[in-house]
Amino acid sequence: MYDAEIAATLLNRWDSQDSTADFGASLDLLREGNLRFAYQLGHVRVAGKAEGGAFDIESLVFDDGSRTLRVEAPGCTPGWTRWTAVEPLPASQVVERVTASIAESVAESVGASADDRDDA
Repeated sequence: MYDAEIAATLLNRWDSQDSTADFGASLDLLREGNLRFAYQLGHVRVAGKAEGGAFDIESLVFDDGSRTLRVEAPGCTPGWTRWTAVEPLPASQVVERVTASIAESVAESVGASADDRDDA
C-alpha cells in the first residue's frame, strides 16, 4: 500500500466528518502519522481560452513517489472532489517524460532563436 492511499482515506474521512475544519489541521494529522509529503497547488486551463473551464488542483507528493490529489472548478458546487491516490510512475517513465520535456523546451528555444535571426 502506498502512502497516498493511506492519506486519501484519512483525508476523505476527515472531510466527511467536519467540512468546516481548517485544511492545515488535516495535514497535521498526516504528519502525526509520520507521512512525509510536499504540498502542491496548481491552476489548469485550456490553452488559448479565457478562464472558462479552468480548475484548481491540490496535490500531496509523498516520499515513496505516490501522490494524492483533488480538483475544484472555481465557482462550482460542491467544490473540491474527494481525494484520490495515484501510484508512483515507474522510474523509467519519469526519466522518459522529463527527457522529452527538456528536448521539447530546447527545440522551442532553438526554433525561437532561428526565427529571431530570420527576422533580423
